[in-house]
Amino acid sequence: MLKNKLNIIALLVGLAIMSSCDNSTNNQYILSLNHANLTWRGDYDASTHRMQYTGEWSGCGWWFGDDSVKPAADFSDYDQLVVSVDSIVGDSVTLYLNARYTTTDVVSSESAPIVNGRATLRIDLDPVGKSRVLEIYVMSKSPCELSFKKALFKKATKYGKPHVIKVYDGFIDASEFDGYSDDALVSFNYYANGEMTYVTDSGTVEHMENWGIGLVTSSADVIGTTCPGRRIILKKIGEQSYDCLLGDIRYMLDLADDDGERGLYWAVWTGGNVTDVRIINVTICEAKNR
Repeated sequence: MLKNKLNIIALLVGLAIMSSCDNSTNNQYILSLNHANLTWRGDYDASTHRMQYTGEWSGCGWWFGDDSVKPAADFSDYDQLVVSVDSIVGDSVTLYLNARYTTTDVVSSESAPIVNGRATLRIDLDPVGKSRVLEIYVMSKSPCELSFKKALFKKATKYGKPHVIKVYDGFIDASEFDGYSDDALVSFNYYANGEMTYVTDSGTVEHMENWGIGLVTSSADVIGTTCPGRRIILKKIGEQSYDCLLGDIRYMLDLADDDGERGLYWAVWTGGNVTDVRIINVTICEAKNR
């Protein structure tokens, strides 16, 4: 009798996990947007896949199990979690993608660059924790609305040989990206020398931990202002490469600047004691196992 009950429980758990999946392959496990079952401080419409985050640090995602009533999910065959959203409405929106596990305290999180109302969030799964995934969710720092477009676990992508992209005076023509898939990896490699600091009201010098030292934008007019929805901020000093999938920036390529040029600009945006910032090269690698 006990064995039969255990078999029934295992079957129900398997069916629950299957219902959260739309279409899986050897390389990826796609979560059903109709079956997002975890929300707080907000409302999720399963028919439209639209989430309204009504308060600070609201969340929406998938709960799999906590190993008490229901076993956690095993995603050990995969390496990354990817969630894409668009039609983002809100002021100063910052999004975070998190994965929680029952076997480790690690919670992976990444703030997504939001371009033209769209964002793709990615995190690498914890090597130990990914066999016991409790839940995953997208959290918003402030109230906003957005639509979920895709959510999946995937294996690490393998890439081909990198090709150097032509850059003229900090400008990359959109045609340089023709023929590559959205899964191609674009790397902006740069040199930065100095220290990002600022002086507080009390006169102490503090590090600007979250400031970038450059940006990639679809407009040349970036001096003194930001370009809402049209930029990707590069990483801080010490991390002298910024990697981005072509799909994340492709919609920027369709935006022309004031002179009508379609492409991307490299611009320097610095502070503190930075003495030298310059781009080294830009490369692109096609994905081999997409």
